Amino acid sequence: RAAAADRDLDAVTVLFDAAARFVDRLPGARTEVFLDHVLGQQLPADTLAPTGDRGEAVRLLTAHAAKGLEWDVVAVAGVQEGIWPDLRLRGSLLGSERLVDVLAGRADGTGTVAGLVGQTSALLDEERRLFYVAVTRARRRLLVSAVDSAAVGGTDHEEQPSRFLYELGPTVPAVAPGEAVTVPGDAPTAPGDDGPVELPVGRPPRALTLAALVAELRTTVTDPAAPPTRRHAAAAELARMAAAGVPGAHPDEWWGLRGLSDDRPLVDEGEPVRVTPSSMESALRCSLRWLLERHGGTGPPSAAQGVGNLVHAAAMLAEDASADRGKLLEYVAGRFDAIELAARWMTGAERSRAEAMVDKLLRWLAGNPRRLLAIEQEFAVRLDDPDRPVELVGRVDRLEVDADGRLVVVDLKTGRTTAATGAELAEHPQLGAYQVAVESGGFDEFGTESGGAALVQLGTTGRDAREQTQAPVDEAAEAGWARAMVRRTADTMAAATFAAVANSKCRVCPVRTSCPVSGQGRQVVEPPTVRQPESPP
Repeated sequence: RAAAADRDLDAVTVLFDAAARFVDRLPGARTEVFLDHVLGQQLPADTLAPTGDRGEAVRLLTAHAAKGLEWDVVAVAGVQEGIWPDLRLRGSLLGSERLVDVLAGRADGTGTVAGLVGQTSALLDEERRLFYVAVTRARRRLLVSAVDSAAVGGTDHEEQPSRFLYELGPTVPAVAPGEAVTVPGDAPTAPGDDGPVELPVGRPPRALTLAALVAELRTTVTDPAAPPTRRHAAAAELARMAAAGVPGAHPDEWWGLRGLSDDRPLVDEGEPVRVTPSSMESALRCSLRWLLERHGGTGPPSAAQGVGNLVHAAAMLAEDASADRGKLLEYVAGRFDAIELAARWMTGAERSRAEAMVDKLLRWLAGNPRRLLAIEQEFAVRLDDPDRPVELVGRVDRLEVDADGRLVVVDLKTGRTTAATGAELAEHPQLGAYQVAVESGGFDEFGTESGGAALVQLGTTGRDAREQTQAPVDEAAEAGWARAMVRRTADTMAAATFAAVANSKCRVCPVRTSCPVSGQGRQVVEPPTVRQPESPP
């Protein structure tokens, strides 16, 4: 029964550990989700692989498992202070380690502090013996490595080499397999008598991973400035790795060296290009990002987008200042649980933010001098051009009429981003496209004269909403700027080449791992442009 109880206790402990890791990954998940996660795991059965003959292979194992074994080359990595030696006092449920201290005489007539010092000293001796086991497993060559953050320019001193690294000395005696390992009594516990041990410090040329090795060999093979002998050696190594099935080693998998599958434009000449005002700014800022996002590069909707969509839906119920605030807040509260939040504790803050935006909207409506014509009004106009017709389609949040009978398009913004500057507002692509739609007959049942367009910032800081108005296009210094911008956007969207352009939005770009301008996507052979795929996803 005692053995069964031990197994049950071990199983419960493992279950607690699994629950802790699960909560770290999915905070706020229900118990049923955790049970499905546990029941869906596949536990491997016992295997004889650790004791079987592996042949010529690299073995990865702990120092305890290396006892009685030896190899020609041994690498002991991560010899860091705090990890080796690990001087954390480990106790047991019944405190049996205290009996060992009594038998060893470390607890006789000593206080609590002295007892802890004795336990730490014994633990340090045990850690040193274990390190001695690790470094005496090599027949010919031993490599011991650590990280020193201060030596490479760091200031936090978070990573420091272990004190054991300085105790190695010039040589380490060999120990035959199976022989008992003991640390000599005169083994140095500090730098040797010849003076402090100087450890070589440097940066590795690349990450010590298989993918990084393949990348370095490929770079060498394709570098015309590299010596021929080095290039031939890299090619031979890549051939050996390709024969072993290493991903990326075979030239057939080097996408940067392949020719373009199709150099035609995304939209054939003479075919209409579909442009939406909401996508114009993205296409003009960085056409590569627009292309990749259009073909599946966007991430899942964020919590902020969910809150913004809910506020937009509530705004459809508020035609003017007479809207019932209680009903709007009830509408938001009744649908708030459908928003996917990163953690349950964020619910209160995000709900308060949504209610604050509703109040901002009502206060803005109370001071709005224009009259409402339509909410969420769709439009579709065709701009004929000798080279390429453009279909301008979309939907406006609010269509209003001013005192002069001119149409004004209002776009509600619920994001936290800062408002547009005066220079940006004068030629704001989205607002300009709305005015083009008005003058081209997109709302011909209401009129065709544009009185400007406006952004109403509900999500920015401040008690009241901020309205940013764009002057009518016919009053601008440069006539026809908005229509020219729509055509330039259409040409960008229909092109055969899409350029990556560094801009202020690169930090939050969802496709930066595929962008040659970004450090995460810079390893390409082609120039920093991307052409359309053979068949869009």
